Amino acid sequence: MAAAAPAWITAKYLKDALRRHYQEPHIVVVFLQLQSALGKGENYGAVLTRIRLVYRIGLGQEVNEYLIAKTKLDDEDADTREKKAPYDIYNRELEIYEEVLPKLQQLAGERLCPKVLHIDRQRGALIMEDLSRQGYVMAPRLERLDEQHLRLVLRKLAMMQAASAVLEERSQREGCFSLKKYDRGFFNRYTESFRSYFVGCLMSCASYLKTQPGYEKHSDLLDELSPHYMRLGLLCFQPEAEHINVLTHGDVWTNNMMFKYGAEGPVDVLLIDFQYAFWGSPTLDIHHLLNTSAVERVRSERQLEMRCVYHEVFVRELQRLKFKSQRLPSRKQFHLQSEQKRFYAVHCGLLLQPVLLNTDDTDADFAALLSDQPRGLNMKRRLYQNEAIQGSIRQLVTEFELEGLLDPQQYDGLTLNEVGSGSF
Repeated sequence: MAAAAPAWITAKYLKDALRRHYQEPHIVVVFLQLQSALGKGENYGAVLTRIRLVYRIGLGQEVNEYLIAKTKLDDEDADTREKKAPYDIYNRELEIYEEVLPKLQQLAGERLCPKVLHIDRQRGALIMEDLSRQGYVMAPRLERLDEQHLRLVLRKLAMMQAASAVLEERSQREGCFSLKKYDRGFFNRYTESFRSYFVGCLMSCASYLKTQPGYEKHSDLLDELSPHYMRLGLLCFQPEAEHINVLTHGDVWTNNMMFKYGAEGPVDVLLIDFQYAFWGSPTLDIHHLLNTSAVERVRSERQLEMRCVYHEVFVRELQRLKFKSQRLPSRKQFHLQSEQKRFYAVHCGLLLQPVLLNTDDTDADFAALLSDQPRGLNMKRRLYQNEAIQGSIRQLVTEFELEGLLDPQQYDGLTLNEVGSGSF
């Protein structure tokens, strides 16, 4: 069952928001309808409410307005709130929508995200345009994205992230605020409060593999990896002084983007949900996208080509915007940077993919993911009973073992610059 709309979203609240946005003091709301925008298991980080309202200005004609409200999960228990608190996801997203994305869109020269009409910092809420009224829709998450969709997403990411590198360069020169303050991705130096989520899923994956003939060795490798897992993830999330770091999206999967379609297929995509955006390597978003949301043929056979799609646009945009702080990466250098961060593909393929493609809505909430109690452990165990992802899990774990990505000491003996200098 989807979460109910917050009680404070009323005609008066929306009237006041519209008056401020349009700078029109005579707006009167004459009709309001609220409806949940996503079902349980479709979104773990917020309540999304679809709003249809009719307003008029004074005695003028009635105007239809279609909006989406994104609000906090108010029914979370104290333990879940405590574990999420260090990430500050609600304030981060509000600030990025209000202060950062308008500048990135100006630099990119095209839309990157929906227009925001109202930001409520007290309630941690966004009121934004309903993109579905402009023909944008979410792609079916269980079908995953084909190459045509992925190329659009990679292009949009590259444009946004090249703009962020240029914005940071100019901000440093002008003494403005720095995007480097967004340093709380899934893995960060401040907290390991997601350990029960991440390591719990890893152990559930190991338990599943132990039941599969021929995969007992892989199960044992995941068991041995578990004490080192958070450290290896943190190495991936540390910015590299030698790389061009960017503001990543941080959670780039099918339900965090909306596509517009023409006669021949998708023609545009807009990004949504910036709760986990952070400053780091652009290759992390590519690993995330391809290992959670790409159809299996592209994920297993076309990853290098997809990296090149991103790289071409990224370099072109940096050149157009006259980025000067660092040398632009060659294609070879970009592949090496991607491989340097490839442990994150393990996280995305073996842990996030089962969560994002889950079809069992029993206890499908963030509290269960963060819990190491029976409710949470059972929920994570059920993730790997989904037959739709089991073949992918077996294939991925085989590939990752051959690449050495399941070795706890995979970075030992390398220089700090090779594994993550942590330079900011």
